[in-house]
Amino acid sequence: MSGTNKNSEYLLSKSVFGALSDEEKLQLEKWIAESEENAREYEAYQQLWKKSEDLVVGDAIDVEASLLKTKERISFSGSKKRWLIIARQVAAVLLVSIAISSLYTYVASTGKEHVVYQDISTAYGTQTQFELADGSKVWLNSGSRLHYPNSFDNMDERRIELVGEAFFEVTKNAAKPFIVQTSALDVKVLGTAFNVSAYENAPELTVALKEGKVSLLKANSDDENALVSLSPNEVAIYNNEKDNIVIQKEKSLNKYNAWKEGKIVFFEDGIETVVQKLENWYNVDIELADDDLNELIFTGTFINESIDQVLSYLSISSPIEYSILPASKDSNGIYSKRKIILKGAQQ
Repeated sequence: MSGTNKNSEYLLSKSVFGALSDEEKLQLEKWIAESEENAREYEAYQQLWKKSEDLVVGDAIDVEASLLKTKERISFSGSKKRWLIIARQVAAVLLVSIAISSLYTYVASTGKEHVVYQDISTAYGTQTQFELADGSKVWLNSGSRLHYPNSFDNMDERRIELVGEAFFEVTKNAAKPFIVQTSALDVKVLGTAFNVSAYENAPELTVALKEGKVSLLKANSDDENALVSLSPNEVAIYNNEKDNIVIQKEKSLNKYNAWKEGKIVFFEDGIETVVQKLENWYNVDIELADDDLNELIFTGTFINESIDQVLSYLSISSPIEYSILPASKDSNGIYSKRKIILKGAQQ
């Protein structure tokens, strides 16, 4: 059922601290996917959490002002009464998160060799944007997670860990290389703008360079020699199974970066790429029931469409048919992902 109840409010509150169990994450993702209103409420909690990170102990806590600023940035449908209900729900989250953020700041500034790390995760179908301690900007895509330190002081490098997809605008610092660590490759830069897509179980990892220069190194290796280096508008595609890298020159990186604006873009992409993007965006499992689909090429842009609408458009423009199997609940009360079966259209 759409709308906030006690259980969803509890899950939203825990989500800002990264304290959800695997079962609770599935419950929250299911609730977010039920309606656009639920997705907006989730985003409200996340933005209030980010707002609270700027506060320190001793500052005046103006919850009402923070709520009003957040409201200005988020378009809510419904009455004023509806907003006040949401405000009451998030006020407690804001106050508690101030205390947690302050605790992290204190521990990191004690002078001891103890580094405090944070994790930020995005639910499926949502994105978030934030800044790291060095001023570098990060956009985190649907179903992704970033592990990073609260401070890069007393470090020789700025190393963070990514699972999923993110776009970075890195603050230049020649003395401290910025390294994005993934399961297969490390992306090393000094200051630049680039996109990394490194989802778990994906057949390929991609690095698309917008500006500057990046070097790709083998992950978890003592070898500091670059495998390859990229120039602007180049894309590195690493095949996990073949363990090789292909470099492509692109006129436009729009299909790699458009997700920052809430868009899904396909440009002359095969079915494997289409399936991967849709699975990561909508938290579904897609099965190809026909090998002939591997011959198809897709081009299109989707903004705020549901998975049903996207599949409908694809079936109109291409000879494919689809069926959607609803999520089912197992004996432990955990819901499975919805399953989509694609096959060639009958002639």
